[in-house]
Amino acid sequence: MKPFRTLPLLLALALPAAFAADPCNDTCKALVHEGQVLQAQGQNGPAYAKYKAASEAAPQASVPLSSTAVLMYTMSLAAKAEQADKLRAGARDMATMAARLSSTDPLAQEVLRLLDDGPAPPLHAPSPELAKQVQQAELMFAQRRYPEALALYQQVILADPAYSLALVYAGDCYYVQKDWVHAEALFRRATEIEAANVQAWRFLSDALAAQGKPREAETALEAGIAADPSQRPNWSKLAALRAGTSLPLQHLGLRRGSRLTRDASGKYTIGLDEWVLKTPETPDTAMRLSLAAGETNQRNAATGQPLDAYQVELAAWRMALKVAEELKASTGKDPSDPALLRMQVFARDGQLEPAILLLLFRQAYRPALEAWLAAHPGGVKTFIDRYGLQP
Repeated sequence: MKPFRTLPLLLALALPAAFAADPCNDTCKALVHEGQVLQAQGQNGPAYAKYKAASEAAPQASVPLSSTAVLMYTMSLAAKAEQADKLRAGARDMATMAARLSSTDPLAQEVLRLLDDGPAPPLHAPSPELAKQVQQAELMFAQRRYPEALALYQQVILADPAYSLALVYAGDCYYVQKDWVHAEALFRRATEIEAANVQAWRFLSDALAAQGKPREAETALEAGIAADPSQRPNWSKLAALRAGTSLPLQHLGLRRGSRLTRDASGKYTIGLDEWVLKTPETPDTAMRLSLAAGETNQRNAATGQPLDAYQVELAAWRMALKVAEELKASTGKDPSDPALLRMQVFARDGQLEPAILLLLFRQAYRPALEAWLAAHPGGVKTFIDRYGLQP
């Protein structure tokens, strides 16, 4: 299956959860479903028109906007460079607007993650012939022809038992019909075949929660977070399960405020966001500047040499935290940003590494994540329970 087919299918699979907490009225939902079918058929222009009409029918609903973001991002993957840049910018705008309306919209979260970090390592892919069959099943699913879609997915499962996503898709046919038991069984099989299948863990959690098994649902989400900490829907679902308990989750809410740019000679320079420049003489700004400076120094020094992205990030944070300690000693002032204060707490607790790997994860950190997970079985749950934080 080609990569650009994955997000339209995500649209089909994520819509039930997205609609659950969204003020998308019946007209809005009908239009989104029509757009989904058109998108699955490759009719992008008419699909866009349906999503736009859905947004007009329910201006406070996030799903029409995030569905448009999915469409634009998907189109960007097959577009030429200049047009792709425009489509990606449009996808970001739409996803950002959707996230403002609903911070837990799974479609908006996934588009923003892909734009900022790119895709996770690919899962097992089927043959081109089976991929076409999956696309047919996808269209049937979008049309709510669940028994027919299920039959096609089951054929794919038999033909390629290593294709874990086919089990997820088949399980979702049961899930949307509220057959939680059969859905759970297929989602669980998918995780056993490919533990890196984050979507399988998330859907397994949904099926367990629907059966009144919150602790098992949490365990599935923790496994999904371990597989890919950057997937925000898993964190959001875990936070929802823990809401009202003794272990709720709060957002770290870190705003970096700094960025690197590269000049014509290949050297990196520091840029600060406008809101940071408004408060130049604060410990917060000094930390943000030091964080960027730490990264810049390493990248400039290693021109032409391979870099370990995680080690660069870790060293940059250590430099920023050292600057904060020196400022505290000389001025008596701490940063005021709660997220920066928490980064100081992680460092004092000896937990800076897992904090970066879990709360600030990027795909380039994957080797370090896998090494940490191997050395700390159950470390994800322990860290989350200790600090009660999500990205």
